[in-house]
Amino acid sequence: MLPFLRIENPCLEPLENMNDVSGGKFCDLCFKKVLDLSDLNDSEILNIFQQNKGEKFCGIVSKKQLNHQFQPIISVSQNSISPRKTTFTKIAAGVALTASIINSYPAQTVQSSKIEFATFSSSKPKKEKDKVDDGFFKLSGKVVSEDENKPISVNVSFITAQKVYTTKTNSDGSYFLEIPKEILKYESLIEFKPTNHTYERKLIIYTIKDLGKPQLIKLVNNGYSRQYGEITLGYIANEKSLVLLGGKQLDYKTFNKSISLYYDQYEIHYIPKEFVKFFTTKENIEDIFITSPNNNLSK
Repeated sequence: MLPFLRIENPCLEPLENMNDVSGGKFCDLCFKKVLDLSDLNDSEILNIFQQNKGEKFCGIVSKKQLNHQFQPIISVSQNSISPRKTTFTKIAAGVALTASIINSYPAQTVQSSKIEFATFSSSKPKKEKDKVDDGFFKLSGKVVSEDENKPISVNVSFITAQKVYTTKTNSDGSYFLEIPKEILKYESLIEFKPTNHTYERKLIIYTIKDLGKPQLIKLVNNGYSRQYGEITLGYIANEKSLVLLGGKQLDYKTFNKSISLYYDQYEIHYIPKEFVKFFTTKENIEDIFITSPNNNLSK
């Protein structure tokens, strides 16, 4: 996945004073081309950074791109990284187990987001065989926009330190996900990540009692406004971050390097500070990155 886009030095020259050129604007004040990234996807933007060998440049981005995936944006210096033939799997090999860090859930947990229950039936029709205990716990619900109540395309993930179970909403915004009962604890963490980053991501903690009920999730539109200036890639993990790959700890510096080279080879689920205690009692951990292979690569 793509690291954060960060405007290091906002530009004070109004866009309307700049000349239109192919791919963006040209600023007569500093004699530089200002690339318009606002309509580009992650891969296209990363390709531009790779072509520039990680060097910063002037660009125009949307608010939703700056808020893309992780919050807050961590300011770190960006150095040019030479491509290597090492795969992400090799980089991650030999990492230490985090058994001393990942403990059972603490008695005190963070307060979850407000839960609304949907009044619709599960998208999967009930059959007689569904009544048989097959060892799986059924999760279902619907995701809509808060402003218009319209269905949203969202990846719904049940997150544990060892494995992430993910499904995608269908055309009417409903989802259905089966989780092995053996991994359930009193509380579970669910992530709702829009495929269209116009909407904000949401993390919700559910008790087992609420987990089995159809949920109605409303996501907030994060708005769309263009910002511009000198752009860099802001890497996301630091010495107070816990990076996990298959339940094992990965050095944050290795993670930051590999994400710039192999951004499309794995999925990352970011756990901000207010949810850290859900996974560990270590007080020095400020955020957690749970990584897993990108299953879409084989499709």
